[in-house]
Amino acid sequence: MSSVLLTQQQCHRALDTLLRRCDGIEAAMFALRDGRSYAERCRSTLSINKFAAMSSSLVALSNSVLREIAADTLSYLLIEGEGHKLVLCKVTGSKSALILSIMAKHEINLGLVLGLAKMCVKEVVEAELSASAAAQ
Repeated sequence: MSSVLLTQQQCHRALDTLLRRCDGIEAAMFALRDGRSYAERCRSTLSINKFAAMSSSLVALSNSVLREIAADTLSYLLIEGEGHKLVLCKVTGSKSALILSIMAKHEINLGLVLGLAKMCVKEVVEAELSASAAAQ
């Protein structure tokens, strides 16, 4: 079994855990920075391909803005609408250049969503590191 497949399977497991922990999360996805979906879980009829492409574009734009005006790099991006909130974060430490995208209902506590996002990212990065160590 390749380490890429193992990491993708771990991403699906991490997303399953994320959705189990919070009923208010409607969709969660690991997308590649080139705009393709890598692993996803949805409770709605969201277009996965559009979600992945838009997530990648938003993260790229946010990175550019932060670099230009603040010499900084993106950790999280939050977009709040009347009915939903979107949280995007780079998966720092992953060899796969992943972005975690979470769409939650508006009434869900932002701190809860951010905390669950951090846990999800940590789980995937640790699995990837373990798989790399085992392959060596």
